[in-house]
Amino acid sequence: MDMKLLYPFAKRYIAGDDFESAQLTANELITNGFEFSFNYVGEYSKTIDEATAARNQYLEILNYYQNKKIDLSIKISQFGLLISPENCESLLQQIVEKAYNYGHTVRFDMEHSIITDKTLDLCLKLNQKYPETMGVALQARLFRTKDDMQELMNNNISVRLVKGAYIEKESIALKNYKDIQDNYLQLIELLGKGMNRRCAVATHDENILNDVLSKPDADRFDYEFIYGIRRDLQKSFKDQDHKVRIYLPYGDNWLPYAWRRLREFKNLTFVVRSIFKEWF
Repeated sequence: MDMKLLYPFAKRYIAGDDFESAQLTANELITNGFEFSFNYVGEYSKTIDEATAARNQYLEILNYYQNKKIDLSIKISQFGLLISPENCESLLQQIVEKAYNYGHTVRFDMEHSIITDKTLDLCLKLNQKYPETMGVALQARLFRTKDDMQELMNNNISVRLVKGAYIEKESIALKNYKDIQDNYLQLIELLGKGMNRRCAVATHDENILNDVLSKPDADRFDYEFIYGIRRDLQKSFKDQDHKVRIYLPYGDNWLPYAWRRLREFKNLTFVVRSIFKEWF
């Protein structure tokens, strides 16, 4: 597909194609009372140079916002995990160390299940050196997530719970919407009972959100939304004095990210419905 044809739809979800343009969006969010988590879009870097460039982008973000508490969302495959695991770890440590020194937080996004173990291992390792800095996203659709969540809570690592956007085999992941929804709510209940650090409910699913809000511990969670989706919900939660964080992607390598948002007709329907709900 021609990227020029897709971009008018994709730009709704992309804060800018470079850091300078993304700053404008981020600063507007700050002014309006939102928190945000920067993501320099990209994954599975094919060269060390690409991985190093990603490192440089995140260091630039940290330096620019050194006097404001921010959050980074990072895909570890972007740092050359499949090229050189050792170099990948070195690049990530440089970012996490600077974030730790500035009082920021870093969350590893959860990617395809082929690198779930490595993502969690690196998170746990870095958490030992830089306590209260690390967080990780977990996918409610994966069968393994309950055990992973317990291990993270035991190590005082913040969890961002998502439903999961990656296509996985039936042998390792739930497929039915109701099953995923039920598991999400069970996992949130587990988080509510066992978390020491603030964790995040990261979904636009109003059935899930309404259920969480009905619980007495609803204020213990942060609520995270993707930039460009259900801005009405974002504002509503903020106006109710909930802590709201916006997942804020930017960069010129936006196609894989945008494609996950628009990949299937089901998702396109969701996009149209989301826009309609914002208007009406």
